[in-house]
Amino acid sequence: MMPSKVSRLDIFPTFVFDTTLANCTELNRSLTNAIRSERDRDKIGIERSNSLQLGGWHSKTALHKEAEFTQLALAVRDVGREISTQLGYHPSVNLDIDMMWAIVNGPGAYNVSHIHPGSLWSGVYYVQMPESGGSIEFTDPRTANLMHQARYEDRPADCHPARIFDSNPGRMLVFPSWLYHSVHPNLSDEDRIIVSFNLSIRS
Repeated sequence: MMPSKVSRLDIFPTFVFDTTLANCTELNRSLTNAIRSERDRDKIGIERSNSLQLGGWHSKTALHKEAEFTQLALAVRDVGREISTQLGYHPSVNLDIDMMWAIVNGPGAYNVSHIHPGSLWSGVYYVQMPESGGSIEFTDPRTANLMHQARYEDRPADCHPARIFDSNPGRMLVFPSWLYHSVHPNLSDEDRIIVSFNLSIRS
């Protein structure tokens, strides 16, 4: 007996939400100035997934409470509401920012693979992204699937153990906080500047 049809059922997908802020040139210019001023006030910053020795600067984590970041915070909250709508969250709760910080990766800097414990969703907004400035890479969260790979003639994108995204200024990616991600080294002569954030459910 031959099967009449073989269907593929995609279950337990990992969602990454992707958007671009329109007319963001002036916003990005303002954010760049604010972030550079923040770095001037706190030259060392903090160390998380960045390497201070390699020139990766990480700001404090409450930038959403600063006036200079109000416009971006509003956009992030708008995206949070859209995610809530698409996923059918109960109307009595909403996604809100609990942390927001900036990262400046100078030439050669990168971010090691990490997650964001304690939050539901995390995201990145690209303020300044030079060519070869460092792509973000997401790793397949199914560790068992990384243990033994099939041999492919033409591997489908859905079967790769990692997904890499190149970005331009104005792009925003939002992903589950448990999803391991890293940033490739900045191979350009310019700074890579981004703002990251965490979203949690607030009643």
